Amino acid sequence: MPANPFLRILLFPFSLLYGSMIFVRNWLYDSGKFKTVEFDFPTICVGNLSVGGTGKTPHVEYLIRLLSQQFKIATLSRGYLRNSSGYLQVEINTSADAAGDEATMLKKKYQHVAVAVCEERALGVPQLLSAFPQTDVVLLDDGFQHRAVRAGLNIVLSSYDNLFTRDYLLPAGSLREFKNGAERANFIVVTKCPPTLSKEERESIRNEIAPAKNQLVFFSFLQYGQPYLFTDANVRLQFDKSYDVLLVSGIAYNENLKDYLRPQVKNLYSLDFSDHHHFTRVDVEKMIEAFGNIETQQKLLMTTEKDAVRLLSYSNWIFEKKLPIFVQPVIVEFFEEDKQLFDEEVTGWLTKLKSFRNEQADVAEVQNDT
Repeated sequence: MPANPFLRILLFPFSLLYGSMIFVRNWLYDSGKFKTVEFDFPTICVGNLSVGGTGKTPHVEYLIRLLSQQFKIATLSRGYLRNSSGYLQVEINTSADAAGDEATMLKKKYQHVAVAVCEERALGVPQLLSAFPQTDVVLLDDGFQHRAVRAGLNIVLSSYDNLFTRDYLLPAGSLREFKNGAERANFIVVTKCPPTLSKEERESIRNEIAPAKNQLVFFSFLQYGQPYLFTDANVRLQFDKSYDVLLVSGIAYNENLKDYLRPQVKNLYSLDFSDHHHFTRVDVEKMIEAFGNIETQQKLLMTTEKDAVRLLSYSNWIFEKKLPIFVQPVIVEFFEEDKQLFDEEVTGWLTKLKSFRNEQADVAEVQNDT
């Protein structure tokens, strides 16, 4: 979102033009003139109203960890900026170039989960279920604006630092559709909150969002785990204030990570790339040069898990150069008052649906036998 109010005013006419197109598109879906598919199968959509930076994939990971104990999980995303097209089943050795960084990362971290990418979710879901018929639920990563599919449960995320209620339509702001699009959500999650956010502040934000009676508002924050070596995940880093660190990242918003790292290290430097940036050999050479310019022996490189899968193409070179690159894992956690309710609502919804589907299957089997 443009920080300069004057620039925002200049861009406002373009936002009106963009908004008119979005209005017509949503009206065509709402009126039934554009077809929407609703599967007779549990689907959970994790999305947002804005462009990037709200933490969709970490929240998908949260759902994977929450549900994997009881249910068989599959995930489907579009595979943003991949060099392939159509439906693609993601395997352990699938490259980030072929499947996109987020899907590749999910498969490497959660090998028991079926992961696929497809631009057209309405086509991708049936193919995913055909390949993995034992699936209990499909998690749709970033599918809220893709209204060709109506998910059973819609979870909309909005960043604490850029709440959708205070945002504007593109390009004057970062909203991909009007604020009232949030009305289609079952849950609204305010993400990337300060871990110390008080109950009073949360209640104030909840009142600002003004959820409908059938909506619930939750608050989450990021927790950073112990970094591991890029070339050997068994080697863990214990932060030391004597180290200078060069952070190499290509994510939508890395200020939270920088804020976390600064107190942990002596000096923090950064080499920032655009979101989902596909690293080239020139980029890696630039990284090596920037690292070499840090005038101390006590130094190391840091990157994110999404960036790490995009750097895998250069892992042999990185190993040969003996670059001390560590990967910083991040997980989502909910505030204590929200966690129990969120977990119960999601698992309860899915349990009821699974029981209903099992009952239907039993009835159908009896009818077939007679």
